[in-house]
Amino acid sequence: MARARLLFLAQLLPWPLIGGGQIRSYYLLRSLAEDYDIRLLSLIRRESERAYLSEVAPFCRLGAETVRLRRDRLRDGWTAAASVLTGRSFLVERDRAAGMTGAVRREIAGGGYDLIWADHLPMIGFVPEDRGRARLVLGEHNVEYRIPERYAETADAFWLRAFARAESLRLKRFETASVRRADWTVTVSEEDARTLRSLVPECSDRVFSVPIGIDTGYFSPLERDPNARTLLSIGTMYWPPNVDAIHYFHERIYPKIKAEFPSVRLNIVGTGPVSSIVALGKADESVTVTGTVPDVRPYGRDCAAFIVPLRSGSGMRVKILNAMAMGLPVVSTTMGAEGIDVTPERDILLADTPEAFASAVLSLLRSPDRAEELGRNGRRLAEARYSWQRVGSDLRSALRARLAGGGAAAG
Repeated sequence: MARARLLFLAQLLPWPLIGGGQIRSYYLLRSLAEDYDIRLLSLIRRESERAYLSEVAPFCRLGAETVRLRRDRLRDGWTAAASVLTGRSFLVERDRAAGMTGAVRREIAGGGYDLIWADHLPMIGFVPEDRGRARLVLGEHNVEYRIPERYAETADAFWLRAFARAESLRLKRFETASVRRADWTVTVSEEDARTLRSLVPECSDRVFSVPIGIDTGYFSPLERDPNARTLLSIGTMYWPPNVDAIHYFHERIYPKIKAEFPSVRLNIVGTGPVSSIVALGKADESVTVTGTVPDVRPYGRDCAAFIVPLRSGSGMRVKILNAMAMGLPVVSTTMGAEGIDVTPERDILLADTPEAFASAVLSLLRSPDRAEELGRNGRRLAEARYSWQRVGSDLRSALRARLAGGGAAAG
């Protein structure tokens, strides 16, 4: 019996696994390959990324192709200016690539696909209105308009706040139209699903959530140093919410911790650190900025607390799930832990002011036993709720049920 055919459109090539978006996309691809014959079309930023196609090829029975996206400061500046004049979203338009538009049209015209998965909001913009019999799924990693909306509340510069507020409105219009176009929209959390249902109530029955899953075998419990004095942050270090979070922590929280524990250190691990983050490591000898690393797990062995001081963003943080799977004690803002079914004080410590955040971290530094207990509880939660085996099975079941339900395609 012939298997259904799926066209997977990726904003980022799902390898290497150095960011939450790539991790989710990789495991989505791997899970969907159990039910579908998949062809992958992915944007890439550098020619060197093509070498990674071999890592995803086993899940792409119909092949994989990349399209180079050219982005630089000049192009981004021009796109930002144009967005003000046209009313189109900067975050969507900067990822436009004529090569991807052509590749998607070619595949739809000749591929006989049953399903198109637009992974990340901007990718739905490459799908033409006429897509034949193919049903369209929008895979939302975040409620995207909320990211600039929240960033506008915390950005230091007036012009950044103004631009972020305007971008939020532009992005909200695109996101609303995209949810209406899609046959189904899959979010990473029920909170995100509720937000989109309230935004587009007529599509409520076409929006459902499947959480991010993690590899609980790869991210297994670590044997941590009980006397550790190092705080750990992991994240893509060019993403504005992560950059803001680190500056907020270093300026307003870290000094309070150092006042009691002068020997405390901070490891900032993650790809593509912007210049202001690199500067922290140069100006403060207690701070290490690693840039991209081949494996984040060794940094957990001397981790006294895994910190997530996010003040903006949306969706669900893969890094928290990975940290929990490794048995690391996590301190986060409430916003940082959105979408994860945690019980505060049992699985995680939540704190939303500089004073409370510092106090939470200090409590773990003072009590290694408390840190160990928090890590054990987090690991149990990760295994029970967020393994990719369970999440992937739930996703495939949800799609099978909806595809069996039939009905005319949306849009």
